[in-house]
Amino acid sequence: MRKFRYILILLGILFGSSLSPKQNPKAEIPSSYRVTKGDSWFGIARKFKISPETLAKLNGRTISENLYEREVLRIPKGNEKLAVSPESILKEKPAFPLTQKEKVLKKYSELTYDPHKGIQFQRGNSSLVRASLPGKVVHVDYMDGYENFVILEHQNGIYSIYGNLERIQVTEGQQVNSKDRLGILSKDKGLYFQMNRQKQNLNPERILEVGI
Repeated sequence: MRKFRYILILLGILFGSSLSPKQNPKAEIPSSYRVTKGDSWFGIARKFKISPETLAKLNGRTISENLYEREVLRIPKGNEKLAVSPESILKEKPAFPLTQKEKVLKKYSELTYDPHKGIQFQRGNSSLVRASLPGKVVHVDYMDGYENFVILEHQNGIYSIYGNLERIQVTEGQQVNSKDRLGILSKDKGLYFQMNRQKQNLNPERILEVGI
């Protein structure tokens, strides 16, 4: 049953929550707002009586970044806004998942016409993939589009995903520390890196900036 639960978590993280056990959506899924022409962080925040900074943080953004027409934004409900900032849920600064900083080829995006739940690094000189935070290896597998991948579970419902590995050097159930070796990258692909809090996608670049 434990193995099955983690498979459901995996499917929910990678593809959405439709295959997860039924839960009360009101408790987990914030309301949303579709951006229209002329909208701004300040204008949308005013509609929902929250600060622009809170709205931007909830969506893994900053108020200096542009909004895009038809983009879907999460809107906090009740006290939800108190728990969505990466700074408030991380117990330590995350490490870079590669031994060297590599260029991000594809950024995290919640745009409805071009969603991307993680970030795709360029395949540079770094081949060693390492844990960004201490945690437990909860799933090791292969999937088209991700190749060999590893999922780590951290404190406070945080999960990190490391894809495009040629060789995996950890096993399910293993505890790892920050910067511990997870595996070796494929020769022709850069690291795919994704972070979630439960079923909510987080912006990995923003989280990594906390510790870089």
